[in-house]
Amino acid sequence: MKSLLGKLGVVLIGLAIFSYGEVWGEDWKLLSVHEYYLAYYDTQSITRPSKDIVRVWERFNFTEKGVLDMVRKFGKKYENLSHSIDLSEINCVEKTTRYLSKVSYDNKWGVIYSSSSPQELDFVVPESLVENLYKEVCK
Repeated sequence: MKSLLGKLGVVLIGLAIFSYGEVWGEDWKLLSVHEYYLAYYDTQSITRPSKDIVRVWERFNFTEKGVLDMVRKFGKKYENLSHSIDLSEINCVEKTTRYLSKVSYDNKWGVIYSSSSPQELDFVVPESLVENLYKEVCK
């Protein structure tokens, strides 16, 4: 009986976790498929802190090849990498972008890497993932 109750508890916790995104209104839209990751952006998280600036959350689900690449670049702590969730800021007029926040998670939602230090501004490169995001959010 304890085993059945334990399994039921796990199922209920799982349902709560998976329904969490719905409660907060996340709507991840596929942006790009790459050999290292699948990139999404949250259409519900788009904000405009000023007339020309757009902020949006991105999610990168890493493929096996992407995980191997991250391990090669950054070490063994990335062996169980699952995904990252990043906050991007785009200036739609100047066509510049930067990451404001970046968190990488393992397959148990443990944090592997976290940074809330805004990066330097960079130009939106033609035919890039960032340009695809720019076209979606700067309409």
